[in-house]
Amino acid sequence: MIIKKQLIQKTKFVTRFSQIKILMILALIGVITISMIGCSKKEQAAWSKIEKDGSFTYACSGGYPPFNYIDEKDHSLVGFDVDIANALAKEMGVKAEGITTEWDGILGGLTSKRFDCIIGSMAVTDDRKKQVSFTSPYYYDGAQFFAPKSKGYTSIKDMKDGKVGVVTGTTFQEELAKYPNVSEVLQFTSDIENFMAVQNKYTDGLVTSRFVGLQAPKKYNLVPVGELLYSEDIAIAVRKEDKQFLDKLNEALAAIIKNGTYEEISNKYFGTNILNKE
Repeated sequence: MIIKKQLIQKTKFVTRFSQIKILMILALIGVITISMIGCSKKEQAAWSKIEKDGSFTYACSGGYPPFNYIDEKDHSLVGFDVDIANALAKEMGVKAEGITTEWDGILGGLTSKRFDCIIGSMAVTDDRKKQVSFTSPYYYDGAQFFAPKSKGYTSIKDMKDGKVGVVTGTTFQEELAKYPNVSEVLQFTSDIENFMAVQNKYTDGLVTSRFVGLQAPKKYNLVPVGELLYSEDIAIAVRKEDKQFLDKLNEALAAIIKNGTYEEISNKYFGTNILNKE
């Protein structure tokens, strides 16, 4: 009788254990299902919100003329990037709202959802692709060394113990580490400060986008020195989970290129189509 009673108790324990095990498995399946649904919603969240609100936000430094800068008269955000953002928004049936932020923290601002994308002349790099996704390039650029004509440089290598300015957080800073004749790299929050540093003789020259630098000679008496240091693909950055928004941006970009809007904007600022590789 005692043995029988023990067997019954053991059977009940096994049954309860099996029931608990089944409940745990079902609960785990539920959690996984909810997570999958949550991820799916997260992927669609940005574009769904943009459609609902009728607008998206984009970031740029606001100190990178003629691509993005603050107009001296009415203090509005203007430039090539701004016109491109507005053209893309119009194609998508929404509006674009520009936000200025320091370049050094712009990727962190995107991933922390302070804005929806970056339309600020960002170069595509392998390191950046680990953090965000990029659209197709919306123009091609390159790093160029600029210096006062009076220096007589024919190459960046002509300097001795040179002081060169860059904007903090750009790819230009890394490039200058390759030149032993550059003794000091001075960092600035914008290229406007970068230009002024050369003008005031704090630096011997600067490295920036070839298109940005070519707009500077009239005001700052700078000339491009030597060949491009390297070429870059410039694209729009979005969060990795915002795949639908990325697709919408790519579709809109293809549309404004095809209908001539892109070339019109490019000619307005540069007198040429900067999407064409030279």
